[in-house]
Amino acid sequence: MDRRQFIKRSSQAAVGLAFVGRPRWLFASPASPAATSKILDFSVPSSPSLPQIAVARGGPPGKMVTDAVAALGGVERFIRKGDRVVVKPNVSWDSSPELGADTHPDVVAALVTLCLKAGARQVVVLDHTIDEPRRCFARSGIGPAASAAGGRVEFQGTRNFRDVTLGEGISTWPVMTALFEADKFINLPVVKSHSLSTLTAAMKNLYGIAGGTRSRLHRKIDESIVALANFVRPTLVILDAVRVMIRNGPSGGGAADLIHPHVIAAGTDQVALDAFAATLLGARPEDVGHIRLAHKKGLGEMDYKKLRIKHINSV
Repeated sequence: MDRRQFIKRSSQAAVGLAFVGRPRWLFASPASPAATSKILDFSVPSSPSLPQIAVARGGPPGKMVTDAVAALGGVERFIRKGDRVVVKPNVSWDSSPELGADTHPDVVAALVTLCLKAGARQVVVLDHTIDEPRRCFARSGIGPAASAAGGRVEFQGTRNFRDVTLGEGISTWPVMTALFEADKFINLPVVKSHSLSTLTAAMKNLYGIAGGTRSRLHRKIDESIVALANFVRPTLVILDAVRVMIRNGPSGGGAADLIHPHVIAAGTDQVALDAFAATLLGARPEDVGHIRLAHKKGLGEMDYKKLRIKHINSV
């Protein structure tokens, strides 16, 4: 089964389940003795004098990352000397950078450089990929770019996960052990369309911290996305909208699926950033199920225009 067949069949399964009532899979597994319900909160205090979202436009990807983080108060606001930082780009697909299926490698490299300059002890770049991990990290350019910047690329084996209780009806699910060993967590998604969730940006990117048979999570995708977003509160979110896949996501098909906004948006409110990302696809935030649900749960602000936003020309 290839990627498109997988997504199509998952979508058909989700539609089918909508007609047979609440799926039992979410409630079938009792919590294992090793499972933990601890919320991983990596967030930093807010500052009323600083923007809550910074939007950089028009420059090279790395410069836009640097400008956006500077506008939020500088990387030192988020990273302390000696921190072990986990960076989670989207590296799901064995796809080249110009096709926009994965985070832009220059965005990853710029962030790794910033963290190390702030005194991070180690910057670990990882993802639980869909295609074969070594091919994904190589072809996307993220592996070489992260390593050249001084980051440590880690591939996830089956033993690199720990059972946790996620909530939202999901009894237990394996989550990357690396997160439990981190001091800070930075979510670094690419913005693109998704055939099941409409949008994949900050919150949907958290699927990549999960192990197990993730197609099961697709059966109730909005609730699953919100469960992960509730479980992991990132230090910082940086949206890569250098190029945005507006159709055939999440894997895409070709260059014709893309637009090129040349935008990097950063902040700490993952709901607000997803709402902003939705507009880049021409969607209303309130029409995206997981954004609406996360806002209702109190995880962030769906009306991102209510927040303090700073716009930057990075040219």
